[in-house]
Amino acid sequence: MKFNIFCLSNILWVFGIATGAAGQIQSSAWVPLFNGKNLAGWDTYMRQPEGTNEKPFALNNDPLKVYTVSEGAIHVSGQIWGGVSTKDDYENYHLRFKVKWGEKKWYPSPNDSIKRDAGLLYHATGPFNFAYGCWLRSSELQIQEGEIGDFFGVGAGSAEFPMSKIKVKGKILDQYNAAAPLRRNADAIGGGRVYRSGNFERKHGDWNTAELITRGADAVYIVNGYVVNRLFNTYRDSLQLQTTRGKIQFQSEGAEVFYKEIELRPVNFIRKSAPSVTADLMVIKNINSETPQNLKITNSGDDFELVAVELIGASNDQFRFELPAFPLLLEKGKSLTLPIFVKSGTVSHSTAKLRLETILGPVANFEVNLESK
Repeated sequence: MKFNIFCLSNILWVFGIATGAAGQIQSSAWVPLFNGKNLAGWDTYMRQPEGTNEKPFALNNDPLKVYTVSEGAIHVSGQIWGGVSTKDDYENYHLRFKVKWGEKKWYPSPNDSIKRDAGLLYHATGPFNFAYGCWLRSSELQIQEGEIGDFFGVGAGSAEFPMSKIKVKGKILDQYNAAAPLRRNADAIGGGRVYRSGNFERKHGDWNTAELITRGADAVYIVNGYVVNRLFNTYRDSLQLQTTRGKIQFQSEGAEVFYKEIELRPVNFIRKSAPSVTADLMVIKNINSETPQNLKITNSGDDFELVAVELIGASNDQFRFELPAFPLLLEKGKSLTLPIFVKSGTVSHSTAKLRLETILGPVANFEVNLESK
């Protein structure tokens, strides 16, 4: 039987063994999935050149060098549709990586008006050519310009989302909304889309940090420290089973993109007690784009770890925090100050609600109301 560090760390936590001495595995340690030098530990699968009837290039045959390693990053040219996937399967984990766009676009979307597109596929299982001739059966964390964090189904099953209806280009579509009731999305390959709650991406050419937390059949999507999507009970009706584990795959989908610092740690389900947090202000008004207002939060309970924040409401992505480096251990009795501002041009009296996110979900009974000037 083959074990890797991740698997062993999971086993230690299942049996309640927290290790901390020198030379022992830390339960919360990040394990690199990509070594920054080559694609050891990964498989590629490429379909045929676009617009042709040639045979697929298939498994670990990449003659056009769609996937290469340059300056510590996986460089995806996007010329051929395909995927690079971990050889190992994973479950109950916190994954994070950095992603930025290149310039090149290829068939079928070379037009400048078409958004650059890619994606992270997770809980991915065979065959390699299951979807569109080149992707594993999976769920998708969409990676597209201005839309990092949308959900797509790629055959892993439907899921339940807190979601409401929005109008996009004249169509009524689903969007994640933490305040909405749970509904199940459609189980469709390349469908069942659920839009992220807002756009928290950086400008073109800058690195974005994307994160995925999986807990059994549930998942949370995080972009640059902000929760943007959340789903529960991914279920494959054909198998009458929840979807909880699989490979991790990064798509090539017609656009140049770079990935680096791909790392993962197991989810620690052991917790002394629920976090207890207070804020110096429960309502903050007159927030502007020039002079940030400060929110002070204090931990009045046991030590706990923050992994992100979440902003809820139709104008949520008009608000921004100066966030610390996550994950952040907030010790008992300690405080954290979060400066907050709004983007230039934000409509007066725009509102949002703030929540705090741990690796096991939102901090209960904590919510701060925000309003722009």
